[in-house]
Amino acid sequence: MQHNIYSEGELHDFDLYSYFYGLVRQIPRGKVTTYGALARALGDIVAARACGHMLSINPQPEITPCYRVVKSDGSVWKFTHILGVAEKERRLASDGIRIKDGKILDFDDVLYEDFDSIHPLEIMRELQNKTREKLRMKDDFGSKRMGAVDVSYDDFFGYGSFVYEDGDKLSIRNAVIPVRFPYIPGYLAFREFKFIKELCNGFDGILLVDANGYLHPRRIGLASYSGVKLDIPSIGVAKSLLLGRRNGQWIEIDGEKMAYSINNKTIVSAGHRVSLETSILMLQEKYDEGYPDLLKQAHNATVRLRAENAPVAEEAFAGFNSSKPNF
Repeated sequence: MQHNIYSEGELHDFDLYSYFYGLVRQIPRGKVTTYGALARALGDIVAARACGHMLSINPQPEITPCYRVVKSDGSVWKFTHILGVAEKERRLASDGIRIKDGKILDFDDVLYEDFDSIHPLEIMRELQNKTREKLRMKDDFGSKRMGAVDVSYDDFFGYGSFVYEDGDKLSIRNAVIPVRFPYIPGYLAFREFKFIKELCNGFDGILLVDANGYLHPRRIGLASYSGVKLDIPSIGVAKSLLLGRRNGQWIEIDGEKMAYSINNKTIVSAGHRVSLETSILMLQEKYDEGYPDLLKQAHNATVRLRAENAPVAEEAFAGFNSSKPNF
């Protein structure tokens, strides 16, 4: 399998939606597949929930046969259509699929899993692993001024804001960018890094990222990934615990201290060029035991930006066509 066919830039702007819809169009008439099989074709079973989301917003259901995707136990399951599951069963029956009491008969015989795929998530994991080799979690920063970045989303656009200390005032940068990559646990960098690159490249302070850093399945969460790629000191500040176990205020994996919970909504992990201990002390010193105000400001700015631009974004994608898979 050739895993060097995409540059880093292409991976950071990869159109997973179109690629995924191309996989769905491979399902032959008279066959069905599962959310898990599609996730494995993408390269990671953790993408199964994202597969369900992408199917639910399928822009071309007459070309991309989302009704041919069922649960792994053969249940017909849900269908985003005004007529609901009844319409899904009607379409499957029209394909020659036999159904009884909401389940596919002879399921193993009609199950399709032989997708032609390069498994793009595998390629992205390789890039994450290579990036992790350059990660430094020892203190190596100059200015202590801080900036914070956050991104809000609708189905097709991301609304990013970077709020940073600029002398005795705060300055802000905004970016509205099309997004063709759903949220998949462990792969946030391929959804969000392009915003951070656009907004924060060249920043000479410490970057707070609304995401994890070292606390990540491959030890290279968005805060760490962005810090390495831009060579910016960074700290991860997550609102919820998605990985690891609490031991008092520490978050541990296999006994290793990976992050620290200042409060239930402020989980700090090392990003890049700032140690975990220093990250904790700096945030406690600046914000006491509260959630960083800079991140609040960045989040509020993304909400305003989305409200201002959503009507334009909806109109821009009214004629969206994903008939060409990104192979």
